[in-house]
Amino acid sequence: MKTRVALLIVILLFPTATFSQRVDRTPNSQQEKTLLMLQKKNKNKNAYYKAGDEITFQLKGLKSKIRDEIIEIKDSVLVFKGYTIPVKEIKCLYVDEKTKWWLRYKIAQLTLIAGTGYLLLDVINTGQLSRETLNVTAMIVSVGVIARLLISNKIKIRGRTKLRILKL
Repeated sequence: MKTRVALLIVILLFPTATFSQRVDRTPNSQQEKTLLMLQKKNKNKNAYYKAGDEITFQLKGLKSKIRDEIIEIKDSVLVFKGYTIPVKEIKCLYVDEKTKWWLRYKIAQLTLIAGTGYLLLDVINTGQLSRETLNVTAMIVSVGVIARLLISNKIKIRGRTKLRILKL
């Protein structure tokens, strides 16, 4: 009996929360949202940038890198404070918060953690530091150091790696 009364009260007092649809009444709901998409070779590695995001890139023909906040994304250009850059002029992007989780850029960190973790676990389990453990740890950590030296922090825009403007 109490359950029926509680259910009746919920249905009568909260009909809008229970049966209504959400309507977006923000002033920008009529405008379409524009994003810059970094599309990698396989479709699982995409990064999306919107107005207000900070991006670091290099232009074709220049060696210096530019780091700035995107003010607006238009049809084929990125608008920054005081200047615009055509998307086709960007040669490469630098690894940032949106791309650093890709495994290619995590190898150095993961091998350092794995090497020190292996050393600690072996010392805790055996109670002593053995030469074999030091050799394995040194090998794992050296793979990470070599990976850090060989893997660039640049994402080159060429081939199947593309920058695209998306309108949502």
